[in-house]
Amino acid sequence: MSEQGGSGMKPGNGGKGAKAQGTQGGAGKQPPATSEPRGRDEGRHERPESRVPGRGVRAGWGRYLVAPRPVGLMGGGVPPIEAAALFALLEEDPDVEPLAQVRPSRSRGLGAIAEPHLACPPVAVVAMPDERAHALAANPQVVVEIDQPLSYTPTPSVGGGAGTTVSVMDPALAVVLEEPGHFTLQVKGSDGEAVRGAHVWTIGTGATAHGVTGPDGRVTLTLSADTPDTVQAVCVRPVGGYWPLRTGCPRPTGDSGEAVVEVQALSETFEGFPGRAVSGWGVQAMRLHQIPPTYRGHGIRIALLDSGVNTAHPDLKDTVRNGHDFTGTGNGTWGVDLTGRGTWCAGIIAAADNRTGITGIAAEAELHALKLFPGGHVSDLLQAVDYCVANNIDVAQLSLAYEAPSQLVAWKLLDAHAAGITVIAPAGDTPGPLTHPAALPGVLAVGAIAHTGTCPANSPLAAVQPPWPGPYSAPFTPTGPGVDLVAPGAAVITTGLGDGYTPADGTAIAAAHVTGLAALLLAHHDHLRTQAVPRTPARADLVHTLLRTACRPLPGADPARIGAGIADAPTALGIPTTWEQDYRSEHLYAAAGVFPRG
Repeated sequence: MSEQGGSGMKPGNGGKGAKAQGTQGGAGKQPPATSEPRGRDEGRHERPESRVPGRGVRAGWGRYLVAPRPVGLMGGGVPPIEAAALFALLEEDPDVEPLAQVRPSRSRGLGAIAEPHLACPPVAVVAMPDERAHALAANPQVVVEIDQPLSYTPTPSVGGGAGTTVSVMDPALAVVLEEPGHFTLQVKGSDGEAVRGAHVWTIGTGATAHGVTGPDGRVTLTLSADTPDTVQAVCVRPVGGYWPLRTGCPRPTGDSGEAVVEVQALSETFEGFPGRAVSGWGVQAMRLHQIPPTYRGHGIRIALLDSGVNTAHPDLKDTVRNGHDFTGTGNGTWGVDLTGRGTWCAGIIAAADNRTGITGIAAEAELHALKLFPGGHVSDLLQAVDYCVANNIDVAQLSLAYEAPSQLVAWKLLDAHAAGITVIAPAGDTPGPLTHPAALPGVLAVGAIAHTGTCPANSPLAAVQPPWPGPYSAPFTPTGPGVDLVAPGAAVITTGLGDGYTPADGTAIAAAHVTGLAALLLAHHDHLRTQAVPRTPARADLVHTLLRTACRPLPGADPARIGAGIADAPTALGIPTTWEQDYRSEHLYAAAGVFPRG
């Protein structure tokens, strides 16, 4: 590619005379997005020979997104460049390695009718030296962004039990021992069972260590910068069936030289669970138990952009039948969840009503699992949003974050809004500003609330709950501003990995409650039923308005952290009830830690 003016790009001529794109699949021909778990070439062109293990790029190079700047945003006298011409120039540039192209398809889906003029242009995913990217970004005809990795948001400071806070050492400052120490721990349940597969962390004065318990509930951790005497706290998170635990460092007992910790079984908190179905405190807090039992979200399509869903779970195997794996890591498809968080959210939204375990808020909705983590990038998020438009998704929950603002994601979500999709995102799991994309206009940002008396005294959340009874802002929810509303997001019982259940925390859990309620609005509200209301931006705006205006306040809470307040289901659906009386009875349930099914 010739260079001009240091920008590394000749001014475009509208694409005339540009050579055909050299990527596989042919220029301009896109297969429609589908619900089948097909390969990563779906909806984009890609050169497999350009990929490297781990989706990395050569040393000194970075992954970038390059797109033609929309005509309406061009400066005076600067000619636009068409995507075909831009991508051809990128192919010719010896300092640029094209990896893929993200081209939305409007051959399927109501999005073709809702918005023929897209806000987000086609995007090329390339690898190139950082200096080359900086030069290219100086050209006013193009938009250049880093193809950021997707992640979950940072967690708050770690507590050490008994209300203490443990500071974690910067690894760059850690003094590593020449001979690492070892710490052996056995995790037992209050039911006497060894707890296998539990994640265990030790937090010391020098570093943290992590391990997973074996079949006998034992794990030996390597302490690279600590001795057993300098370990300050132990955190245990079972995969399912038990409450998490955070405690001070347990000391070895007997002659075995190993410490033993006990985690409380969920069956002791909820009698007969999971054989007897129960409703969590979140159902009561949002008064979901007061809506008619026929309100199940039938006919509504929901997309969960997260880590996939454990479709082998008995509560999800018949309710989550559609999805796509956008990660391309070779670690399975959308029906395999490597982190568990997608499965947590899926259970809250759409777990089957089979009279055991839990029941989802919109149990009869059609849930699509769009896998973006681990290993996904912003380019994959762009493709996943295109999937939502092409597959007529009604509600999309974006449960992933990226570090820096992205104009391309903002434009892509404008296209989703134009297609009438209600977009919901967790505000983030750090007590600071909102994360992206929750901070974007048109995205309903959901913060989390917790409730006293809903978890055992030795659980992590119990150490930081206030002395007064009732709901309160979860310690990890952002301080705002920008939070639209809040929902239950701590000590919520939901589906887990394997075939069991687990307590879950996070603003994604809160967002799942709101996503389920949004599905009920679209299926059952008189002014929003899909059969009567076209898929337009006004439709999505009305869902947002109904959810925000139906909230009730949280007394004493910082308005910046809770927005409009707690989402209230009967009010949003237009079902008249007296919530003040039920709100008082909710406190009685909280004191017992058990919330019977309504």
